[in-house]
Amino acid sequence: MKTYESLYSRYFDQPSNEIFAHFPYDGANGETWESPFEKLANLAKSENWNFTKKEFKNKYKQKYPILTNYLNYTFKRAQELGLINYSKEGDKACFNTGLQTNDDKDIFVTFYQNKKSEELDKPDWTCFTFADSYSSKLTSFRPLPEIATYIDDANDLIFDTKLKLDVNYEHIIDHNSDHLPPQLQTNRRIALTSIKGAVESLKDKVIRNYKVAIPHWYEGKVQLLLPLNLTDDHVADLALVVDRDKEGNIYRARTVLTMDLAYIDARLITRPDRDWLNP
Repeated sequence: MKTYESLYSRYFDQPSNEIFAHFPYDGANGETWESPFEKLANLAKSENWNFTKKEFKNKYKQKYPILTNYLNYTFKRAQELGLINYSKEGDKACFNTGLQTNDDKDIFVTFYQNKKSEELDKPDWTCFTFADSYSSKLTSFRPLPEIATYIDDANDLIFDTKLKLDVNYEHIIDHNSDHLPPQLQTNRRIALTSIKGAVESLKDKVIRNYKVAIPHWYEGKVQLLLPLNLTDDHVADLALVVDRDKEGNIYRARTVLTMDLAYIDARLITRPDRDWLNP
């Protein structure tokens, strides 16, 4: 079966043979390329699929940047796990979005085949509809595809406070300086002191609330995100990415993420607790 780079077009002039599906919209009646995803957002349980901070809103300039990214990577994971169902004739396709309606019914997305895709230089499939599990539109795909999962070992979801945390401060400061708060970008010594202080307080935070450690998915494995409070005791500035070295029985941290990237990655696995990861 052919493997696609993305569910929908992710950038201008992306080759059509890399894209799984075209998502049509009615531009003449005011719709935009985000309109199909808005329909999914309205069908699913209420969730904020945009960022709240102005800096991130200005960066993405979209209404549903978290949702579109989520759906794309859910498709890629479903493709990897063989969880895309096809009709008996092979001209229709379907996968589980991982989202649910207010009545806890799974939501699926269906497609029909573009039989002239190569001739017209278009993606092989076109999105048809989003439908809940009771819909007759899903008859061709029963039994319906399972949700794409990321967790093989439940221990990956919990930060083990008994293990040592080894932090690559040099890489974080020297290679991610643009991620640091402005007041720390120009003074390496103060930046190092601030980060070390924030790291030292992490285990106490996790002991008091295990949900502080948030799982996220990156390059085929689960890592944990921990809050780095560098300038405010109550608001995290960055997310420390923690990777468990099972052979060495140690956690390693060599990079940090801004709040927007951290939330986008974490949302693939589950809806994160916004106690600190709230971009």
